[in-house]
Amino acid sequence: MRTPKYWILDEKTRIAGCHMIRDLVEETVREEGIEAYEKFASEVIEDGRRGLTSRIRAMTIPGKIRTVAFVDVPYSHEDVVVPSPFAKVDTIMHAPCEITVKPDATWRLDFEGCSRWGWHTYNANPVAFTSGIWVMMTQSLVPTERINDGARYATEFRLPKGTWTNPDDRRTAHADAWHFLVSSWSSLWRGISRSYFGRGYLEEVNAGNSNPCNWLQGGGINQEGEIHAVNSFETAACGTGACAVKDGLNHAAAIWNPEGDMGDIEIWELAEPLLYMGRTIKTNTGGYGKYRGGLGFETLRMVWGSADWTMFFMGNGYMNSDWGLMGGYPAATGYRFEAHNTGLLERIRSGQSLPQGKDRDPGEREFEKHLGADARVKRDKQCITTEAIFENGDLYLNYLRGGPGFGDPLDRDPDAIEDDLNQNYLLPEFAEKVYGVVISQNKAGDWSVDRQKTAARRLEVRRERIARGKPTQQWMEDERQKILDKDASVQVQQMFASSFRLSEKFLGEFKAFWDLPAGWELKEEDLGIPMFGAKHHMDLSELPDVHPVIMTEQ
Repeated sequence: MRTPKYWILDEKTRIAGCHMIRDLVEETVREEGIEAYEKFASEVIEDGRRGLTSRIRAMTIPGKIRTVAFVDVPYSHEDVVVPSPFAKVDTIMHAPCEITVKPDATWRLDFEGCSRWGWHTYNANPVAFTSGIWVMMTQSLVPTERINDGARYATEFRLPKGTWTNPDDRRTAHADAWHFLVSSWSSLWRGISRSYFGRGYLEEVNAGNSNPCNWLQGGGINQEGEIHAVNSFETAACGTGACAVKDGLNHAAAIWNPEGDMGDIEIWELAEPLLYMGRTIKTNTGGYGKYRGGLGFETLRMVWGSADWTMFFMGNGYMNSDWGLMGGYPAATGYRFEAHNTGLLERIRSGQSLPQGKDRDPGEREFEKHLGADARVKRDKQCITTEAIFENGDLYLNYLRGGPGFGDPLDRDPDAIEDDLNQNYLLPEFAEKVYGVVISQNKAGDWSVDRQKTAARRLEVRRERIARGKPTQQWMEDERQKILDKDASVQVQQMFASSFRLSEKFLGEFKAFWDLPAGWELKEEDLGIPMFGAKHHMDLSELPDVHPVIMTEQ
């Protein structure tokens, strides 16, 4: 567990709180009687149910909204050490969601079509799935209401058996269910935000939650000579998604955590054998749009004072899971940077330059300019690894992502773009490529946007879009042919095949939408992935002494 002494203190506080509540309940029962207390408890729960339904009635629109989310599970990389050949593959987790807002202001969240569980630690159980949703809903749909079992009574979940949301095999691992829970719930935000927009609640719109990238984790012997573990909660302050009237907040919050706080550097250095070489806003990480997503930040950490220390990466680097809304772009994807045999201790002693935690443009490889000639650097999109040894002087970049954007980037105010350039929030290359502005820089280094030339350039960009665009009917015909030819990566095919295998309904809807022949099929066992072959699938009936998950499909 992370920072054990603080975890123990937290648990002591929680236990003390439980005792205080128990004492107050017993006092109330003694003074008012058990019948009065039971009536009061029922009324509080009913108040929670009505609180949710009142918000659903006021802010959403009855009907169905369909959304989807994905996340990469890149396990074939050499830096992911797993014992089973079933796990040593690259896959994609799939979470389609159908939100049904009912006329009585209750709702149904149906995850029919999710991919099956996998040989990784990102599987969830129904309780983790449903309870985690309330952590986020308290910051959006029901921020002012009582949150208790009442909200659960106004919500109907469907988490099909055998999927990663409700595995049917006791061998599944669940240690890091949050890895995909956070991504899968991003579709809920986009779905209900469309309802907010339709009802005119523009400030409530959230283009999506930020999914952290490099969630620094590890442990060993810390600088105090104690056995210690780290799960850096700097990540509670990512960039937030844009809304329909303004930019997202920079490095300010995490929608899945009640409190947005990255913590003070000095406190983290007391808790961890990791010195800060720098902490700074992460340029270009907010999703582009009429309103951009909030930017993330990065911290460069150097191992110091440890006798034995390991760390690993836990994030998503190959895929976006938090797309924007209504033309807005997703936030930047993740990447990792780690460096070993850096020569930094010698550079410090000799007063040479040091990397300062400002990897402004990863393509420029700024950190490498301040390392020894024999440094061994890993810089790639592999944001999932297993433990590796980090010696004193080694580096780890903890990069927390930004949020997605809202609206067409060509509609962004030139003044806002100019400000972003001068605040070092945006790289000039992308101001020109994405926002279509014409820019220049004076001798003092300040950027300016030429309004007249920008208007003309944006008109050209719109014409270029039309020229390369396709009518929807033609695009669908081309895509349908790709589906018939199975012209997709094996990871994409496996993702859909696992969903088809678990859900006849999902398969039927897919075939109907794309007008596929009745005999068309896509099976996992035909893809050559050892993890998913029929040979390795095991039913519950084959396992002795299994206690089934207490969860109906209703």
